[in-house]
Amino acid sequence: MSDRALEISEFISAAGWADAQRAAFPGDASTRSYERLTLGGKKAVLMNAPKGAEAPSEPEGATPELRAKLGYNALARLAGPNPEAFAAIASELKMRGFSAPVIIASDLDKGLMLLEDFGEDLFARVIEKDPGLEPRLYQAAIDTLAAIYRSSFPAKMHGGAKVWRVRDYDKHALQAEADLFLDWFAADFGHDISAPERSVWNDIWAELWPLLEKHPKGLALRDFHAENLFWLPRRQSVARVGLIDFQDGLFAHPAYDLVSLLEDARRDVALELHDPLIKRFCEKSGLTYDDDFKAAYAVMGAQRNAKILGIFVRLAKRDGKPHYRDLIPRVAAHFVRDLSHPALAHLKSWLEQNVPETFNRYPQISTAMVMAAGHGTRMRPLTNDRSKAMVEVGGRPLIDHMLTRLGDAGVTKAVVNVHAHADHLETHLSNREMSPEIIISDEREALLETGGGLVKALPLLGADPIFVCNIDAIWLENTSVLETMMKVWDPAKMDDLLLLAPIENTLGYYGAGDFILDENGKIHRRQGDSAPYVYAGVQIARLEPAKAFKVEPFSRNKMWDVSLSRGRAFGVVLDGFWMHVGDPVARDEAEEKLRGHDA
Repeated sequence: MSDRALEISEFISAAGWADAQRAAFPGDASTRSYERLTLGGKKAVLMNAPKGAEAPSEPEGATPELRAKLGYNALARLAGPNPEAFAAIASELKMRGFSAPVIIASDLDKGLMLLEDFGEDLFARVIEKDPGLEPRLYQAAIDTLAAIYRSSFPAKMHGGAKVWRVRDYDKHALQAEADLFLDWFAADFGHDISAPERSVWNDIWAELWPLLEKHPKGLALRDFHAENLFWLPRRQSVARVGLIDFQDGLFAHPAYDLVSLLEDARRDVALELHDPLIKRFCEKSGLTYDDDFKAAYAVMGAQRNAKILGIFVRLAKRDGKPHYRDLIPRVAAHFVRDLSHPALAHLKSWLEQNVPETFNRYPQISTAMVMAAGHGTRMRPLTNDRSKAMVEVGGRPLIDHMLTRLGDAGVTKAVVNVHAHADHLETHLSNREMSPEIIISDEREALLETGGGLVKALPLLGADPIFVCNIDAIWLENTSVLETMMKVWDPAKMDDLLLLAPIENTLGYYGAGDFILDENGKIHRRQGDSAPYVYAGVQIARLEPAKAFKVEPFSRNKMWDVSLSRGRAFGVVLDGFWMHVGDPVARDEAEEKLRGHDA
């Protein structure tokens, strides 16, 4: 048994939990580790925060120069190897009626604490099980955040016999954390930012910090998000929100924790909730939701997301935790959205010139929904004994054309809905050996159309964005259509990105066009007798808006109506030739076109 293991065993025994069963929690991004202890009907959480595992924190009265010499923890004003920070802030929060964990036992000199166990109901898990609870839980979190801001906290806080001084999130700490973007994220793309350009970077941020001085500071917990909040509905008022991971708390602009909550690195908070929740926070905090607050929110968002982008690359490269790269596209989307505020125009311009990957680091979309459940009525008699998806064009079933395109673009999972002749289609799909992996969404009992089929499949689709594809779309391309769509995709401003084909470059389409495309790339419904573009059967979609719809038969057009009304529906024009294989004549024409192309 190691010395540390022995210390932990002795601590648990002295606390009266020697016979408890112990189970480790998954690790996080820090040097701390956690275990759940179960003793009879009682549960507790062991926090193991080894004192020597991190660089020192800021000594009392240290100058910025000394903080820089001591390292990142001191410069950024992190608690580092000081568990008394957690104990002190927890005590102050509990005195004011907030649900910080009760400290059952502690040995702060050894970095050990036994804490109240809030259970399993993290916000993220509760919402995953019941998405309809998202607005209620986030409103509760906002109310708690506003109450913390309204509360008066001393700089010197007491945790048992220990004292911890909570510092200000000063410009040196703000800048040190923003600089992680250059040191790790920019460097990840091979950018060695020169000293003159770093000076410009620092000057730009120096112009932004005063925007954070127009509102009084409050206690910011600094990791206030859905993976650190517990839903405790049996408690009252703000105590319904359980709080953890606040040892790095500082006095900061009130927008910091608000950004942390809404611009979550690990889950997408429905964009339609952002503005109402920010307004709710301001109302309950006694602040005015005006241009000054909006500018400060954008600055705090940009600073925090720049920091996180750097930290996630650092965790992946230095600390051997590559899964943090999977979170980078979401954080980059938050960052780009923050940069759209006019106050950050200079910062945006600097990034466009020096780290353009900030804006074009598109996600590798790995999941698709393939719509294959239709009756194929217009394709009869070819669909008398098979689904439309199994009608052959160019020697291959229609669905194989689409699945091959998806696999070539890096899609690894395709959810396929089935209805007519479902057994025949499933047998074919089960015999496929190439990517993507196929998961069936069964609509044998009732055909749900394209909208209802997507909603039914949500539990199978995972996180967005995804491709949504019709099986009767085949195209010839000059450049990779799906890769182009991924490059254009911008979740900061899009809910739907539709592939469009110019009518003159189509086969098998007999309509007057579907959409107009404006100079900003937004699409609009046909106005008048005709429109230049037709929907080409492929789109990239955010899944969050689909959660507002019921599992019932309806067209995906209803979803598009919502994104169109919000200005979040965009289009990209196919560089090639599109074929809509909707009836036997179109099928024969498509075969002829493919033969001519192969020749």
